[in-house]
Amino acid sequence: MQIFSKSTYKANVEGYTIHDCAFNTIDRFCFVLVEEKDSRDVYPRTRFLVLGLDGPKAPRIGYYDTGELTFATIARGFDPEEYVAVDSVSKVYSSDSKRRGEETPIEDLISLKTDVGDSVVIKRVVRAAGKVYAVGSDRRLYRREGIDRWVDLNTEGRGVPMPADYLEPKLSGSWSRMLGFRDLSAFSDTDFYAAGGEGDLWRFDGKTWHQCPLPTKAQLETVCCAGDGKVYVTDLHGNVWAGREGTWTQIATSELSWGSQPVDAFWFKGRMLFGAQEGLYVIGGDKELVPLGAIEEGVPSSMVTGRIDISPDGNHLLTAGPYGACLYDGEKWTRLFSAFDFR
Repeated sequence: MQIFSKSTYKANVEGYTIHDCAFNTIDRFCFVLVEEKDSRDVYPRTRFLVLGLDGPKAPRIGYYDTGELTFATIARGFDPEEYVAVDSVSKVYSSDSKRRGEETPIEDLISLKTDVGDSVVIKRVVRAAGKVYAVGSDRRLYRREGIDRWVDLNTEGRGVPMPADYLEPKLSGSWSRMLGFRDLSAFSDTDFYAAGGEGDLWRFDGKTWHQCPLPTKAQLETVCCAGDGKVYVTDLHGNVWAGREGTWTQIATSELSWGSQPVDAFWFKGRMLFGAQEGLYVIGGDKELVPLGAIEEGVPSSMVTGRIDISPDGNHLLTAGPYGACLYDGEKWTRLFSAFDFR
């Protein structure tokens, strides 16, 4: 598959690394690119690269540049249909079939202040039960309803409860570490799981949030409602727990270093896959988290794998590393592009 020529790669991708990716259809994707810079005095630019491989004029390549976004992540929503990216301080970019560009930051539309006066930090955006959610610190979740429209679940009476001593001044500085969230996943719109903080895992049953007794106080990173009916949770070092509601068991150990921990977790073709900066991981036979390439042949390197999204029909996986991206159908790997093809 040849998406870029040397000249179009230089014009659209060169000088950037890939930070995240989102799947629309088997032929349409969006990538978050971050400018490579030696100087830290100026924010690197963020580029949203949209690729279309279908239609009579394929490939269709377009991008939108913006400055001063910090750690933006992206998700593809289907109600409404759009790509949505949000950074840590709630700046928003979106793209649909008719437009692409920046929007009003979430904090300028609704309050992101907590009851102790802190500002919520947006950790990521995810698609859950077809909707896009911004997942934030202090157990805050914000549902996307369209351009410049976000709903704080707290204002609907569907917010996650806070600790009884949350307002005590002596503890207020510790809550950002102790409380979630960093990730959200759903079996349906009445069966959500949200994870983060020190073992802070919660389930929403459509009316009420229930804290799950996960047997760890480790910093949680990802949560996935999987196709086998279980929920999988990872921590900062890649340890994995599985269960549902009140029953949880550690099923894999890991000692990944900080910065190499899983940032994505998806159920694909009958098994869990975990995405990290060091590439793709699975649970091995010794109940350890191991690189996918260690147990299967032909797995591309971490230069073009790591971040993950799954196609709406569940049949294809999109993965991107800092210098390229690939598709995977469970048997065959297809490299979409790689920086090393043009060097």
